Amino acid sequence: MRGSEVDFSPVRISRGSDIHILSGTQGELVKINRKGEALQPVSTPFPTPIIDGLIIDQIWFGIWLDREFRQARMAALPIDIVWGDGSSREELRTAINSQKGSDLVPSKSLWHRVMDSEPMKMGKSGENVVFATISGIYMIDARATEVWRGLLPRWPPISSISAYDQIVGIVEFPGGISIWSKAGGLSVLDPSNGLEIFSRVIDFGDSVSGVIFSDDGGWFVMLHEGSIAIMDKIEGEHRIYRTGRPVLDAEFENGDWRWTGWRQDGILSSSGVDISERENVGIAIIDGMVLANDGSWSGFQDYSESPVIE
Repeated sequence: MRGSEVDFSPVRISRGSDIHILSGTQGELVKINRKGEALQPVSTPFPTPIIDGLIIDQIWFGIWLDREFRQARMAALPIDIVWGDGSSREELRTAINSQKGSDLVPSKSLWHRVMDSEPMKMGKSGENVVFATISGIYMIDARATEVWRGLLPRWPPISSISAYDQIVGIVEFPGGISIWSKAGGLSVLDPSNGLEIFSRVIDFGDSVSGVIFSDDGGWFVMLHEGSIAIMDKIEGEHRIYRTGRPVLDAEFENGDWRWTGWRQDGILSSSGVDISERENVGIAIIDGMVLANDGSWSGFQDYSESPVIE
């Protein structure tokens, strides 16, 4: 089957086992299967941008952040029902102006919370959600009950820029919950209580934009100016590879790291780095298929025709 083109501009994908969720620039959401086919119509449960999302079991958790209205909220949407459109942008504006903005909630949500500080990133730990705001790090369960809360990690070597640093990765791995900052700060938290069990600062020579972990491939660190760093172990050394352009997503497959990004696809194998040009911007790679920012699907390093998704 061929992947169906998405009729909005997708910015990220939340990966599940059989169902993935695409989100767009204006809060659009659509469920797709492993073949890239839309399972239901596109919906906009809440009319503001979504900055992060993840799937645990049969629930999608998302964070909406509206800088114009200075509002952020988190909600959980069950995947096994049909989603629908929520309030309009104008209805939200009217409600906020009348101090009733918190009365509007994402459509079909199991629960929602208006956040009291600006969110930065979210991740998972087992069946729980871990998220960071500018005031701390929190773990909640699927029903939004708080499990623990803690302060943001502190890294003395980069403390002079802490006001401008931000959390860009919350990644579960066998050693705990890893917290990555834009400036290279790295902490590992104990998932049972949120206490820090490991900390270091890594000088990548560039700012970190995202982090991916694979049990077989180790750590894949995306750097802002067009490089990647590979780490076998979280306490080990890193190797830098120049890509020339920003990388936006990657997966480890058959012993190689494969990535997509700003008008390129790339692969890191035992023979080195191989980069191919693409006509658009790849924002996600799944099972060798690349989703571009124009909503189209194509095969990894294959742009001559519409790909076949097996």
